[in-house]
Amino acid sequence: MPPLPHQKKPTIKDVAAKAGVSSATVSFVLNNRPGQAISDKVRKRVQRVAERLNYHPSAAAAGLARKRTHNVAVVFYRNEELISNHFYSFVVQGAIKEAIRREYNLLFSFVPGEYRGYADLPKIVRENNVEGVILVRETSARLVRDIEARGIPVVAIDHFPPLTGVQAIEIDNHHGGRLAAEHLLRLGHRRLAFVHGALDRPSIAARAAGFRAGLEAAGVRFAQREHLVRAADLAFDGGRLAAERVLGRRERPTALFCANDEVAAGVLAAARRLGIAVPQKLSVVGFDDITMSNYTDPPLTTVGVDKEALGVEAMTWLIELVERGRRDPQTRLTPVSLVERASTARAPR
Repeated sequence: MPPLPHQKKPTIKDVAAKAGVSSATVSFVLNNRPGQAISDKVRKRVQRVAERLNYHPSAAAAGLARKRTHNVAVVFYRNEELISNHFYSFVVQGAIKEAIRREYNLLFSFVPGEYRGYADLPKIVRENNVEGVILVRETSARLVRDIEARGIPVVAIDHFPPLTGVQAIEIDNHHGGRLAAEHLLRLGHRRLAFVHGALDRPSIAARAAGFRAGLEAAGVRFAQREHLVRAADLAFDGGRLAAERVLGRRERPTALFCANDEVAAGVLAAARRLGIAVPQKLSVVGFDDITMSNYTDPPLTTVGVDKEALGVEAMTWLIELVERGRRDPQTRLTPVSLVERASTARAPR
């Protein structure tokens, strides 16, 4: 339904008039105050009108009304594997350690797979039980806007889709892709490819762009069909199936750079099944340096990210915003480095 025409910034009185309720009822609904006998029908009508008018409670007023709780939150989109993910579990661990060090309580919550508005805000946000929120990976402009409209600062980690006007911490994915290319080129490889899985993700697209930049800087002409290999997903089986396909080429690559370490582990398994020795006949590079990378066969050369430090920095920044107030939105990059192990070697002759 399109927004109702409105020339000036809507007020709580506008919402109340359109919804046929009192301003107090609007306040109770949008701030989710307990102990009020308001029917679900009225709640939904108020929320619908507020969204149509693009009305948000005053962030300043919300901040004044909220008592200090020393609670902050990490919020994920509902995804059963995310907290157990080899990468993000360490990011969260860093956030927990920093919150404890700063004497803040850390709460966890989810939003549904598709955020639709106020009703989908986590209860801890709706009830003003947190003073700041870290969003991990997937998010939306609407979700960020609705949290910040309550006077609660947000820091996003490795988020997608791309958002403007948000405090964000991202991995230096472009530089990581370039490091992988330069490493393989130094080893004499000229038939290379990037196994990606999700170029619609900004982080993966940046790794591909960095890889391409590294090749082109060395005079290797980049051809999308030759240098990009799509996997079904960013998991082990996606890498395995993509590798079986590309390694079956008549002129197969001598080196594969993978979007992450799980994909790279799948590539190693495919090479083993096809009888292609790693690193003698095929070099493989991953990204993330998760714990598993030390124990693959052979141990995996990868682009390393200090995952705990990423969580620490996000929490440090969030608490700074909580205690000192909002600053201009910016993006900070977490550095990466090449971790050489046994999965890469000189190109075969």
